[in-house]
Amino acid sequence: MIIKGGSRAGPRQLAAHLQRTDTNERMEVLELHSGLDDLAATFRDWQTLSEGTRGKKGLYHVNIDPDARYEMTPQQWARAVEVLEQELGLDGQPRAVVLHEKKGRQHIHIVWARTDLETMTMRSDSNNYLAHERASLKLEREFGHEHVPGKHAKRDRTKQPEFPRAEVSHAEHQQAERSGLSTQERRAQLAALKSSCDSGMTFKAAVEEAGYVLARGDSKDFVLVGPEGSVYSLSRELKMKAAEARAFMANVDRDTLPTASDAKAQQRERHKDAEPPAFEMQRPPVEDLAPATKAQGEITDAQERDSGAPELAPAVAAALAAREQAEAEKLAKWHHAELRQLRHVLVLEAREKIDGLRRQQQAERERFIRDGKLSGIEGYIEALQNRLNPGRGAEKRLERDTAWKHLRERQAIERADLRTLLRQDRAEHIAELKERHDQQRRDQQAGFARDRVRYAEDSARAARLLAQVEQDRREAELQRQEGRAAEPPPRPAK
Repeated sequence: MIIKGGSRAGPRQLAAHLQRTDTNERMEVLELHSGLDDLAATFRDWQTLSEGTRGKKGLYHVNIDPDARYEMTPQQWARAVEVLEQELGLDGQPRAVVLHEKKGRQHIHIVWARTDLETMTMRSDSNNYLAHERASLKLEREFGHEHVPGKHAKRDRTKQPEFPRAEVSHAEHQQAERSGLSTQERRAQLAALKSSCDSGMTFKAAVEEAGYVLARGDSKDFVLVGPEGSVYSLSRELKMKAAEARAFMANVDRDTLPTASDAKAQQRERHKDAEPPAFEMQRPPVEDLAPATKAQGEITDAQERDSGAPELAPAVAAALAAREQAEAEKLAKWHHAELRQLRHVLVLEAREKIDGLRRQQQAERERFIRDGKLSGIEGYIEALQNRLNPGRGAEKRLERDTAWKHLRERQAIERADLRTLLRQDRAEHIAELKERHDQQRRDQQAGFARDRVRYAEDSARAARLLAQVEQDRREAELQRQEGRAAEPPPRPAK
């Protein structure tokens, strides 16, 4: 059972994501501790409360995703929320629980308000990843699910051989959804290509023929950019160590390869004909706003009248065009603000993870230096042995220098791997946000089209009603004239 999440802001974006029905076969709000029946308004109020504590992230959003082999009952979902709430220390806080079903699999999202109204302080979110894993382990044991350690479990996997590791991370799952090819299928494809190649150059030609672009990553590593624009680490995809991957690609000059961003631009250029046109802020001219469309050549006015398509009055069309332009610009400004906020949040999270790795590596180096210094009787015996056998001392120093060099090299690789993962995670989050923005723009354009049709139909009905009223008036006037003509002339006065 995978539990993932953290503190955040952006209430409107979060509510829109939770209520999406285009990417989810089913969406149901299971709980909403609020006086409003509106997720966006509720989240906005919760975020506003955090401003009284000078906090920036007033919401805590998390999703619980069990393994596909297990089907959860409503009671189990409720128990999972209860256990996670206790582990996170969010007892008694207002929450919203939303159920999503996608491709036959169910998962839930929970959003808590972090502001404690009694103390007007923010509930702490420190060590939240460990709380996620404690809750996951407790629920797996309680429900009888097979345990899979999360990505924040201890690094020494040899101490937990009875637990299988997750084969695919959440980021890789999202990449698979965008590419339409599962992670296992993609890696099997690349492994088959590698087995048929005897050098890096032949492998480069093979992957490019398969639709990938080989690019240079950070440090000395290679990456692959898929047709959909996702960036994959070559060593990870081939299940090789970084040094082994570099040795296999030794005859490929990295300096001649494009960067990952350039390779993504090449893929976009290559597939732009197959992609839908990008949204443009410029609205079509007024005369093109009529609901009737022109296809297979020009349509004459007589053909439009015969087809029964209502016409939109020029004044109404101009007013609609101005309103649609204003709403489109407003949505674009909101999207820009959301993207800027997301980038800011990702930068802060990346900085926190990099600082954590830096502190861990510094502690490891200090421990190495401390372990190498012998004191007391042990130091005296070591110095005496080195004095009696100078060769032994030189070997010891060479061995320690080599170990120190390997330590620094390994730490450099860890830093480079973390930077690569952070860039991939950033690209995936931004791509997901842009995908949501594209869908919102498409929904807005569809709404504009429906409004134009509705206004045109209303205008047509109004015109027919006016014509009918005018015809009735004329008929009444004609009847009055005929009635006066039939009356006998008045008699002359005597």
